[in-house]
Amino acid sequence: MPPRTSGLQRDLNLLRRRWWVFIPFLIIGVLIALSFDSFAGKANAVATMQLETVVQLATGSDRGLRIFEAQSMASDPRFKQKVVDAIGDPKFDYARFSIALAPISVADGVARGVLTVSILDEDKATAERYRAAFVAVFTREYQAPDGLYRQRFITKVQATADTFEKQFADAYADLRPKLEALNLPVDEMIRPRNTTAVSLLDELNKQEAELIRKTAEQDAANDTAGAAVTRRAIAFLRLQRDGMADGGFSVEIQSAIDHVRTLNEQKHTSYGYLNNAVVAVTSAQSDIDVSYSFSGGLSGSNKGRIAIVFAVTIIFGLIAIYTIEWLSQIRSDDQEL
Repeated sequence: MPPRTSGLQRDLNLLRRRWWVFIPFLIIGVLIALSFDSFAGKANAVATMQLETVVQLATGSDRGLRIFEAQSMASDPRFKQKVVDAIGDPKFDYARFSIALAPISVADGVARGVLTVSILDEDKATAERYRAAFVAVFTREYQAPDGLYRQRFITKVQATADTFEKQFADAYADLRPKLEALNLPVDEMIRPRNTTAVSLLDELNKQEAELIRKTAEQDAANDTAGAAVTRRAIAFLRLQRDGMADGGFSVEIQSAIDHVRTLNEQKHTSYGYLNNAVVAVTSAQSDIDVSYSFSGGLSGSNKGRIAIVFAVTIIFGLIAIYTIEWLSQIRSDDQEL
């Protein structure tokens, strides 16, 4: 009596007898893998970048160097060209990148945010290569002392200061001969009123107060001649002061003075911002932490296609083999009956 065959041995014998059943399903699997791109969708390569910029100052603020500048940098033509060069395809369409910033916090001296960039492609490896090029360029330009992140910030603040400088110079050149014709000190007339420095008007008021005190002393001492001289000096000071006071000119002159005075204030303020910007980009520390993810495009790589072929061949092949075997046993039983 032959020894009883084990279940595993029976399955192996069955596969040896009917291995040819796998062949049509192998062909079907190959066809499915090749056509899977049409309905599997494109490969989506995503990079999530945790950004943090800290301005290393004991006191003060971030000086305007915010995390929003990082997202804005990605729209700069120079940055786009750097990414295209890193990809190595002059015809690459940079607009294929999807870029979004989610600010986390903007506080005194620190700005944090999450920048997400993604790109779709028929091929997974190609999408990952494009993503890697973007991340490499962004990391360099965000962290380097001479990178676009800092460079663009300084350039923008410098342009603002230059604009106010030119506007002030033009307005000053137009106003100066008009004030000189009135025998007025030009620089004093356009001095910003919010400055803490002592102005000429303040000095005239101080001198007038001193002369008024002296007049009182002379009157008390019956110094009629001295008091008369002092009063003439007071009248002269008042004439000078009133000639320089706001409202003592024609509307045209007063308007021109106010305009130049305002531009002077804005010029000083803008250069203050520029100095702050230099401090910010020099002392700032920018950190970046990148994580990667992937979705879609299951057949976008050779491994994915091979997996599809293998799954279709094995799963459907085994189902077919055992179905054929089961039907064969039923037919045998019917013939015996």
